Amino acid sequence: MNIDLTSLVFSKLTDDSDVSMFTCSDSEDLEDFLRNDAKTRQHEKISTTYLVHSGTELVGFFSLSMGCIVSDHVKKMLPAVEEPPQKYPALLLARMATRDGMRGQGVGYEMLKHVFALAFILTDQIGCRFVKVDAKKDPRTIRFYETYGGFVKITEGDDTVQMVVDINKIVDE
Repeated sequence: MNIDLTSLVFSKLTDDSDVSMFTCSDSEDLEDFLRNDAKTRQHEKISTTYLVHSGTELVGFFSLSMGCIVSDHVKKMLPAVEEPPQKYPALLLARMATRDGMRGQGVGYEMLKHVFALAFILTDQIGCRFVKVDAKKDPRTIRFYETYGGFVKITEGDDTVQMVVDINKIVDE
């Protein structure tokens, strides 16, 4: 199925949202989160999940939370600051997935653009310098965030790579 990216609809997850048919064979963790935890996390105000539909089909989702970045991890990315904060505010892209059969059609890129739009709103409202993601340690995933979001690796764990993009460096399309 080819997707008309201009017709994608972004909406917040609600108690009535049916997510039972979403499949993501690349990551059962993401599939499980959406089906079993996303609504609870939203009620607990831990994260907010956005659904992406093409017509009536759920083609993707992403979850956002607030986060921070330790200044030492990003000081090389920023101009010299006389007294930098110990931590910078960041929007955490906690989870993101595109449904099986829909990858490679631009849905992920459109989700990233929506995340960046929300980051710009936050920056104006409360201050938010970075968008951060703890990407799965998978070359394809890392390449996606580098290529389509301009993310840069700052730390590496056993299973994930922490990546950030400076909101001031995002080109608004």
